[in-house]
Amino acid sequence: MTTDAPAEERVTRVWAQILEWLADYTPPSYAALRPGASEDELAELQAALGVNVPEELKALWRLSAGEDGVNGSGLMLGDWALMPLDAVAEVHRRQMEGEKEFSEADGPAFWEPWWIPFCSRGPDDTVVGLFLDGRTGEVRRWTGYGDREREYRSLAGYLELMAVSLEAPLTAAGPEKPGMLDGALVWGPRDDERGDQWLPHLGEAAPRHPAKTLGAIREALPRDERDEFDRRRDALDLTDPETVAAFLDLWWGRAVQAQEKLEDEVASALRGNVLAQPGGRLAPEYEAALPPAIRPRPPSFWDIRAALRHESVRARFDQDKLKAIPPHFPALLLRWWDIARLMADPCGDRAVREVVSGRHEARKARQPRPS
Repeated sequence: MTTDAPAEERVTRVWAQILEWLADYTPPSYAALRPGASEDELAELQAALGVNVPEELKALWRLSAGEDGVNGSGLMLGDWALMPLDAVAEVHRRQMEGEKEFSEADGPAFWEPWWIPFCSRGPDDTVVGLFLDGRTGEVRRWTGYGDREREYRSLAGYLELMAVSLEAPLTAAGPEKPGMLDGALVWGPRDDERGDQWLPHLGEAAPRHPAKTLGAIREALPRDERDEFDRRRDALDLTDPETVAAFLDLWWGRAVQAQEKLEDEVASALRGNVLAQPGGRLAPEYEAALPPAIRPRPPSFWDIRAALRHESVRARFDQDKLKAIPPHFPALLLRWWDIARLMADPCGDRAVREVVSGRHEARKARQPRPS
Protein backbone atom coordinates (compact mmCIF):
# COMPACT_ATOMS: atom_id res chain seq x y z
CA MET A 1 0.00 0.00 0.00
CA THR A 2 1.64 3.23 -1.13
CA THR A 3 1.38 6.22 1.21
CA ASP A 4 1.93 8.94 -1.44
CA ALA A 5 -1.48 8.38 -3.12
CA PRO A 6 -4.32 10.83 -2.31
CA ALA A 7 -6.12 9.96 0.91
CA GLU A 8 -9.42 9.13 -0.81
CA GLU A 9 -7.68 6.71 -3.22
CA ARG A 10 -5.96 4.95 -0.33
CA VAL A 11 -9.27 4.64 1.54
CA THR A 12 -11.08 3.28 -1.53
CA ARG A 13 -8.40 0.70 -2.22
CA VAL A 14 -7.93 -0.58 1.31
CA TRP A 15 -11.66 -0.68 2.11
CA ALA A 16 -12.28 -2.72 -1.04
CA GLN A 17 -9.57 -5.09 0.21
CA ILE A 18 -11.28 -5.34 3.63
CA LEU A 19 -14.63 -6.03 1.96
CA GLU A 20 -13.09 -8.97 0.09
CA TRP A 21 -11.72 -10.36 3.34
CA LEU A 22 -15.08 -10.02 5.10
CA ALA A 23 -16.88 -11.79 2.24
CA ASP A 24 -14.37 -14.68 2.34
CA TYR A 25 -14.01 -15.19 6.09
CA THR A 26 -16.96 -13.60 7.94
CA PRO A 27 -20.12 -13.57 5.77
CA PRO A 28 -22.39 -12.40 8.65
CA SER A 29 -20.28 -9.26 9.11
CA TYR A 30 -20.17 -8.65 5.38
CA ALA A 31 -23.97 -8.98 5.20
CA ALA A 32 -24.36 -6.47 8.06
CA LEU A 33 -22.78 -3.68 6.01
CA ARG A 34 -25.16 -1.23 4.38
CA PRO A 35 -24.93 -0.39 0.67
CA GLY A 36 -22.81 2.54 -0.41
CA ALA A 37 -24.27 6.04 -0.30
CA SER A 38 -25.30 7.90 -3.44
CA GLU A 39 -24.00 11.38 -4.26
CA ASP A 40 -27.40 12.80 -3.33
CA GLU A 41 -27.27 11.11 0.08
CA LEU A 42 -23.78 12.47 0.70
CA ALA A 43 -24.93 15.96 -0.31
CA GLU A 44 -27.88 15.72 2.11
CA LEU A 45 -25.57 14.67 4.94
CA GLN A 46 -23.16 17.50 4.18
CA ALA A 47 -26.03 19.99 4.27
CA ALA A 48 -27.19 18.59 7.63
CA LEU A 49 -23.69 18.88 9.08
CA GLY A 50 -23.16 22.39 7.74
CA VAL A 51 -19.52 21.70 6.81
CA ASN A 52 -17.67 20.03 3.94
CA VAL A 53 -17.19 16.30 4.51
CA PRO A 54 -13.55 15.21 3.92
CA GLU A 55 -13.08 13.33 0.65
CA GLU A 56 -11.64 10.26 2.37
CA LEU A 57 -14.83 9.84 4.41
CA LYS A 58 -16.94 10.21 1.28
CA ALA A 59 -14.81 7.51 -0.36
CA LEU A 60 -15.53 5.13 2.54
CA TRP A 61 -19.27 5.88 2.58
CA ARG A 62 -19.58 5.45 -1.20
CA LEU A 63 -18.69 1.78 -0.65
CA SER A 64 -20.38 1.18 2.73
CA ALA A 65 -22.72 3.71 4.34
CA GLY A 66 -22.63 2.18 7.81
CA GLU A 67 -23.43 -1.22 9.31
CA ASP A 68 -26.19 -2.85 11.34
CA GLY A 69 -23.81 -4.95 13.43
CA VAL A 70 -23.99 -8.62 14.44
CA ASN A 71 -25.12 -9.52 17.97
CA GLY A 72 -24.72 -5.87 18.99
CA SER A 73 -21.06 -5.68 17.95
CA GLY A 74 -19.38 -3.77 15.16
CA LEU A 75 -16.73 -5.03 12.77
CA MET A 76 -14.24 -2.14 12.72
CA LEU A 77 -10.76 -2.39 14.25
CA GLY A 78 -11.04 -1.85 18.00
CA ASP A 79 -14.57 -3.29 18.18
CA TRP A 80 -16.11 -0.10 16.77
CA ALA A 81 -19.20 -0.05 14.54
CA LEU A 82 -19.32 1.90 11.26
CA MET A 83 -22.09 4.45 11.85
CA PRO A 84 -25.02 4.83 9.42
CA LEU A 85 -25.33 8.31 7.94
CA ASP A 86 -28.41 9.25 9.98
CA ALA A 87 -26.48 8.42 13.17
CA VAL A 88 -23.55 10.53 11.94
CA ALA A 89 -25.84 13.55 11.55
CA GLU A 90 -27.54 12.94 14.91
CA VAL A 91 -24.28 12.59 16.89
CA HIS A 92 -22.80 15.68 15.20
CA ARG A 93 -25.94 17.69 16.05
CA ARG A 94 -25.92 16.47 19.65
CA GLN A 95 -22.24 17.27 20.10
CA MET A 96 -22.65 20.75 18.63
CA GLU A 97 -25.42 21.39 21.17
CA GLY A 98 -22.96 20.28 23.85
CA GLU A 99 -20.47 22.77 22.45
CA LYS A 100 -22.92 25.62 23.10
CA GLU A 101 -23.72 24.35 26.59
CA PHE A 102 -20.37 23.17 28.00
CA SER A 103 -17.58 25.05 26.23
CA GLU A 104 -15.70 27.69 28.18
CA ALA A 105 -14.56 30.93 26.63
CA ASP A 106 -10.85 30.29 27.21
CA GLY A 107 -10.90 26.49 27.42
CA PRO A 108 -10.66 23.75 24.81
CA ALA A 109 -13.62 23.24 22.50
CA PHE A 110 -16.17 20.61 23.44
CA TRP A 111 -16.85 19.96 19.74
CA GLU A 112 -15.78 21.64 16.51
CA PRO A 113 -18.03 21.75 13.41
CA TRP A 114 -15.40 19.97 11.27
CA TRP A 115 -15.18 16.98 13.63
CA ILE A 116 -17.12 14.28 11.74
CA PRO A 117 -18.07 11.09 13.65
CA PHE A 118 -17.91 7.82 11.71
CA CYS A 119 -17.59 4.99 14.29
CA SER A 120 -19.38 4.34 17.58
CA ARG A 121 -19.21 1.71 20.30
CA GLY A 122 -22.12 -0.19 18.74
CA PRO A 123 -24.89 0.27 16.19
CA ASP A 124 -27.18 1.48 19.00
CA ASP A 125 -24.54 2.92 21.34
CA THR A 126 -23.27 6.35 20.29
CA VAL A 127 -22.00 7.61 23.65
CA VAL A 128 -18.38 7.07 22.59
CA GLY A 129 -16.72 6.68 19.21
CA LEU A 130 -14.21 7.84 16.64
CA PHE A 131 -14.34 11.04 14.60
CA LEU A 132 -12.26 12.45 11.75
CA ASP A 133 -10.81 15.90 12.30
CA GLY A 134 -11.52 17.59 8.96
CA ARG A 135 -8.67 20.09 9.41
CA THR A 136 -5.82 17.83 10.55
CA GLY A 137 -6.94 14.49 9.05
CA GLU A 138 -6.44 12.79 12.42
CA VAL A 139 -8.76 10.10 13.78
CA ARG A 140 -9.64 10.90 17.38
CA ARG A 141 -11.85 9.37 20.05
CA TRP A 142 -14.72 11.12 21.80
CA THR A 143 -16.43 10.21 25.07
CA GLY A 144 -19.32 11.65 27.03
CA TYR A 145 -16.81 13.20 29.42
CA GLY A 146 -15.27 15.50 26.83
CA ASP A 147 -12.21 13.34 26.08
CA ARG A 148 -10.84 13.96 22.57
CA GLU A 149 -7.75 11.77 22.33
CA ARG A 150 -5.88 11.16 19.07
CA GLU A 151 -6.01 7.48 18.09
CA TYR A 152 -4.62 7.33 14.53
CA ARG A 153 -2.74 9.64 12.20
CA SER A 154 -5.32 9.41 9.42
CA LEU A 155 -8.41 7.52 8.29
CA ALA A 156 -6.39 5.74 5.59
CA GLY A 157 -3.81 4.71 8.21
CA TYR A 158 -6.54 3.35 10.49
CA LEU A 159 -8.05 1.25 7.69
CA GLU A 160 -4.63 0.04 6.50
CA LEU A 161 -3.82 -1.13 10.04
CA MET A 162 -7.14 -2.98 10.08
CA ALA A 163 -6.40 -4.64 6.74
CA VAL A 164 -2.93 -5.76 7.85
CA SER A 165 -4.33 -7.13 11.13
CA LEU A 166 -6.90 -9.16 9.19
CA GLU A 167 -4.58 -10.59 6.54
CA ALA A 168 -1.58 -11.17 8.82
CA PRO A 169 -3.09 -11.46 12.32
CA LEU A 170 0.08 -12.81 13.91
CA THR A 171 1.81 -9.48 13.18
CA ALA A 172 -0.85 -7.40 14.96
CA ALA A 173 0.77 -5.58 17.88
CA GLY A 174 -1.24 -4.86 21.01
CA PRO A 175 -4.49 -6.39 22.24
CA GLU A 176 -6.64 -5.66 19.16
CA LYS A 177 -6.63 -8.97 17.30
CA PRO A 178 -9.31 -10.38 14.98
CA GLY A 179 -11.50 -13.20 16.19
CA MET A 180 -14.69 -15.01 15.29
CA LEU A 181 -17.95 -15.16 17.25
CA ASP A 182 -20.76 -17.15 15.61
CA GLY A 183 -19.09 -16.60 12.26
CA ALA A 184 -18.86 -12.79 12.65
CA LEU A 185 -15.75 -10.66 13.05
CA VAL A 186 -15.24 -9.52 16.65
CA TRP A 187 -11.99 -7.95 17.82
CA GLY A 188 -10.26 -9.42 20.86
CA PRO A 189 -8.80 -10.22 23.21
CA ARG A 190 -11.26 -12.73 24.66
CA ASP A 191 -13.20 -11.37 27.64
CA ASP A 192 -15.33 -12.99 30.36
CA GLU A 193 -18.57 -12.16 28.57
CA ARG A 194 -17.56 -13.91 25.33
CA GLY A 195 -15.75 -16.75 27.08
CA ASP A 196 -14.78 -19.72 24.96
CA GLN A 197 -17.14 -18.70 22.15
CA TRP A 198 -14.62 -16.13 20.89
CA LEU A 199 -12.08 -17.83 18.64
CA PRO A 200 -8.90 -16.06 17.51
CA HIS A 201 -8.43 -15.78 13.76
CA LEU A 202 -4.99 -17.05 12.75
CA GLY A 203 -5.18 -16.33 9.04
CA GLU A 204 -6.26 -19.83 8.09
CA ALA A 205 -6.93 -20.49 4.42
CA ALA A 206 -7.32 -23.65 2.42
CA PRO A 207 -4.05 -25.65 2.49
CA ARG A 208 -1.59 -24.51 -0.20
CA HIS A 209 -4.00 -21.76 -1.30
CA PRO A 210 -3.77 -18.04 -0.42
CA ALA A 211 -6.92 -16.18 0.53
CA LYS A 212 -8.63 -14.64 -2.49
CA THR A 213 -7.88 -11.04 -1.53
CA LEU A 214 -5.56 -8.52 -3.15
CA GLY A 215 -3.10 -8.48 -0.24
CA ALA A 216 -2.91 -12.26 0.19
CA ILE A 217 -2.52 -12.83 -3.56
CA ARG A 218 0.29 -10.29 -3.81
CA GLU A 219 2.13 -11.84 -0.85
CA ALA A 220 1.99 -15.31 -2.46
CA LEU A 221 3.37 -14.12 -5.81
CA PRO A 222 7.08 -14.34 -6.64
CA ARG A 223 8.76 -10.98 -6.13
CA ASP A 224 9.52 -10.58 -9.83
CA GLU A 225 5.78 -10.68 -10.62
CA ARG A 226 4.64 -8.16 -8.00
CA ASP A 227 5.41 -5.03 -10.04
CA GLU A 228 3.16 -6.24 -12.86
CA PHE A 229 0.47 -7.17 -10.32
CA ASP A 230 0.68 -3.69 -8.73
CA ARG A 231 0.46 -1.97 -12.11
CA ARG A 232 -2.64 -3.91 -13.18
CA ARG A 233 -4.26 -3.62 -9.73
CA ASP A 234 -3.82 0.16 -9.70
CA ALA A 235 -5.51 0.38 -13.13
CA LEU A 236 -8.55 -1.59 -11.93
CA ASP A 237 -11.98 -0.01 -11.88
CA LEU A 238 -13.04 -1.06 -8.37
CA THR A 239 -16.65 -0.11 -9.10
CA ASP A 240 -16.95 -2.83 -11.78
CA PRO A 241 -17.55 -6.17 -9.97
CA GLU A 242 -17.03 -8.30 -13.11
CA THR A 243 -13.64 -6.72 -13.86
CA VAL A 244 -12.51 -7.14 -10.26
CA ALA A 245 -13.67 -10.78 -10.17
CA ALA A 246 -11.82 -11.61 -13.41
CA PHE A 247 -8.66 -9.95 -12.08
CA LEU A 248 -8.83 -11.94 -8.83
CA ASP A 249 -9.43 -15.23 -10.66
CA LEU A 250 -6.44 -14.71 -12.94
CA TRP A 251 -3.93 -13.68 -10.31
CA TRP A 252 -5.18 -16.08 -7.65
CA GLY A 253 -4.46 -18.96 -10.06
CA ARG A 254 -0.93 -17.67 -10.58
CA ALA A 255 -0.44 -17.23 -6.83
CA VAL A 256 -1.62 -20.79 -6.13
CA GLN A 257 0.88 -22.17 -8.65
CA ALA A 258 3.70 -20.12 -7.12
CA GLN A 259 2.81 -21.18 -3.57
CA GLU A 260 2.59 -24.87 -4.49
CA LYS A 261 6.00 -24.66 -6.17
CA LEU A 262 7.51 -22.97 -3.11
CA GLU A 263 6.05 -25.51 -0.70
CA ASP A 264 7.27 -28.39 -2.86
CA GLU A 265 10.78 -26.95 -2.81
CA VAL A 266 10.67 -26.48 0.97
CA ALA A 267 9.35 -30.01 1.50
CA SER A 268 12.11 -31.39 -0.71
CA ALA A 269 14.78 -29.43 1.17
CA LEU A 270 13.48 -30.73 4.50
CA ARG A 271 12.92 -34.27 3.18
CA GLY A 272 9.21 -33.93 3.88
CA ASN A 273 9.62 -32.61 7.44
CA VAL A 274 7.80 -29.31 6.82
CA LEU A 275 6.60 -29.06 10.43
CA ALA A 276 10.08 -28.78 11.99
CA GLN A 277 10.05 -25.92 14.53
CA PRO A 278 12.78 -24.56 16.83
CA GLY A 279 12.03 -25.47 20.41
CA GLY A 280 10.96 -28.92 19.36
CA ARG A 281 13.16 -31.51 17.69
CA LEU A 282 14.98 -30.24 14.63
CA ALA A 283 16.15 -32.45 11.82
CA PRO A 284 19.84 -33.40 12.44
CA GLU A 285 21.16 -31.30 9.57
CA TYR A 286 19.53 -28.17 10.99
CA GLU A 287 20.32 -28.92 14.61
CA ALA A 288 23.96 -29.12 13.55
CA ALA A 289 23.76 -25.45 12.54
CA LEU A 290 23.17 -24.43 16.18
CA PRO A 291 26.04 -23.71 18.61
CA PRO A 292 26.88 -26.69 20.85
CA ALA A 293 25.82 -24.80 23.99
CA ILE A 294 22.15 -24.73 22.95
CA ARG A 295 21.88 -27.92 20.90
CA PRO A 296 20.29 -29.97 23.73
CA ARG A 297 17.25 -27.69 23.69
CA PRO A 298 17.25 -24.81 21.23
CA PRO A 299 15.25 -21.83 22.55
CA SER A 300 11.80 -21.76 21.02
CA PHE A 301 10.23 -18.79 19.29
CA TRP A 302 8.06 -18.36 22.39
CA ASP A 303 11.16 -18.28 24.62
CA ILE A 304 12.65 -15.54 22.46
CA ARG A 305 9.45 -13.51 22.24
CA ALA A 306 9.01 -13.61 26.02
CA ALA A 307 12.56 -12.29 26.44
CA LEU A 308 11.97 -9.27 24.18
CA ARG A 309 10.99 -6.47 26.50
CA HIS A 310 9.30 -3.97 24.17
CA GLU A 311 6.17 -4.39 22.08
CA SER A 312 7.69 -2.56 19.10
CA VAL A 313 10.60 -5.03 19.05
CA ARG A 314 8.21 -7.97 19.43
CA ALA A 315 6.22 -6.71 16.44
CA ARG A 316 9.36 -6.76 14.26
CA PHE A 317 10.17 -10.26 15.51
CA ASP A 318 6.63 -11.43 14.69
CA GLN A 319 6.95 -10.05 11.15
CA ASP A 320 10.30 -11.79 10.57
CA LYS A 321 8.94 -15.07 11.93
CA LEU A 322 5.84 -14.89 9.75
CA LYS A 323 7.87 -14.33 6.58
CA ALA A 324 10.46 -17.06 7.28
CA ILE A 325 10.30 -20.54 5.78
CA PRO A 326 11.63 -23.61 7.64
CA PRO A 327 15.16 -23.66 6.12
CA HIS A 328 15.68 -20.16 7.54
CA PHE A 329 14.54 -20.98 11.08
CA PRO A 330 17.98 -21.68 12.65
CA ALA A 331 19.50 -18.42 11.41
CA LEU A 332 16.39 -16.45 12.40
CA LEU A 333 16.36 -18.08 15.83
CA LEU A 334 20.01 -17.31 16.54
CA ARG A 335 19.79 -13.69 15.38
CA TRP A 336 16.78 -12.92 17.57
CA TRP A 337 18.14 -14.89 20.51
CA ASP A 338 21.19 -12.62 20.40
CA ILE A 339 18.91 -9.58 20.40
CA ALA A 340 16.92 -10.97 23.34
CA ARG A 341 20.11 -11.60 25.34
CA LEU A 342 21.35 -8.12 24.45
CA MET A 343 18.14 -6.59 25.78
CA ALA A 344 18.62 -8.37 29.12
CA ASP A 345 21.61 -6.05 29.70
CA PRO A 346 20.52 -2.45 30.57
CA CYS A 347 23.17 -1.01 28.25
CA GLY A 348 22.16 -3.32 25.44
CA ASP A 349 18.49 -2.61 26.05
CA ARG A 350 19.09 1.12 25.58
CA ALA A 351 21.00 0.42 22.37
CA VAL A 352 18.17 -1.71 20.93
CA ARG A 353 15.60 0.94 21.82
CA GLU A 354 17.68 3.61 20.07
CA VAL A 355 17.86 1.50 16.90
CA VAL A 356 14.12 0.77 16.90
CA SER A 357 13.26 4.39 17.69
CA GLY A 358 15.58 5.60 14.93
CA ARG A 359 13.86 3.37 12.37
CA HIS A 360 10.48 4.56 13.59
CA GLU A 361 11.45 8.23 13.26
CA ALA A 362 12.96 7.64 9.82
CA ARG A 363 9.78 5.91 8.68
CA LYS A 364 7.65 8.81 9.97
CA ALA A 365 9.89 11.31 8.18
CA ARG A 366 9.30 9.52 4.86
CA GLN A 367 5.53 9.66 5.22
CA PRO A 368 3.70 12.76 3.96
CA ARG A 369 1.50 14.74 6.29
CA PRO A 370 -2.22 13.87 6.11
CA SER A 371 -4.32 15.85 3.67
